[in-house]
Amino acid sequence: MLIPTSFMPLPSVDGCHNGQVVMGGTIVQMANGLAQLTHCKFLGEAHYQVSHSTFGGWSGIYSTGSRLHNYGVIRSAYKGYEYNFLYQSTPLSEQLAILISYAGKTGATSPDIQCVLRDTASNSFTGAILDHGIKFTDLATQGYSYAPDDFVFSGAHFIGTPSNTSPTELVRPLHVPTSNRGQLLNLQVTVNDVAVSGVHIYDIYQVEVTP
Repeated sequence: MLIPTSFMPLPSVDGCHNGQVVMGGTIVQMANGLAQLTHCKFLGEAHYQVSHSTFGGWSGIYSTGSRLHNYGVIRSAYKGYEYNFLYQSTPLSEQLAILISYAGKTGATSPDIQCVLRDTASNSFTGAILDHGIKFTDLATQGYSYAPDDFVFSGAHFIGTPSNTSPTELVRPLHVPTSNRGQLLNLQVTVNDVAVSGVHIYDIYQVEVTP
């Protein structure tokens, strides 16, 4: 039978006493509920706040640490700067959507953000590449060293196994290979003329039904 995708309430407790025979509609409700549980994907997610130099647009002063203002300072060091964010996948993880808040600066080259998915074998941030990832370009920018926060999103359109061997500008969710699902993964984010203030990783839910 097909597994219903809408919410299915369990049978009334008054009709399911211990030691009593149940049949008919009660059995159907129980079967539907069990089938939904066996095909339920409990979503995983991870959220990172990146604390670094900020700028008070209204006061003209610099500060560090928490984001007291929505202006990020784009330092010269933020060219080829690399972050590593850990994500604990689930055995059912297939695709990861990425949302990043950032401030960008127009410099000698156009700013960009690259996201690559790696494993963490041997407790290393330089584990094998699982997905060569995506590259955000055409970012919102300012021509000076501080800018207000903007956002980029990978989208949540479900894809098959990617075939690119370098970060693609056609943004998409990141793919988790079957053999790495349930493992601790590393989202490697490399920025050029970009100050990242937050990185959010979401496990995409894919509805499944029996044939």
